[in-house]
Amino acid sequence: MNDKEIVMDILDNLKCLSVNTTYALNEASCAKLYKEYFHMFEIINKYTKEFFDLAYKKGYYQLEKEDSKKIKSSLKTLSQELESCNCEK
Repeated sequence: MNDKEIVMDILDNLKCLSVNTTYALNEASCAKLYKEYFHMFEIINKYTKEFFDLAYKKGYYQLEKEDSKKIKSSLKTLSQELESCNCEK
């Protein structure tokens, strides 16, 4: 494995751990267990962010620049959807 594959593999695994820890948090049977899971969740997310930053810095994780018109259009659509949800309550 090369450096990129290693970093991306670790990042993928950290993302999976983060999601699964969220499930554990939601299903924790008592406050003590929830607190322990939450502490683990914070640590996992800290490292996930660090590995994302590393992957981005090394050019392993590409972000595309989006057209401002498309962003505004998406924002308008989402705002309208949110507004319609609030009216139904």
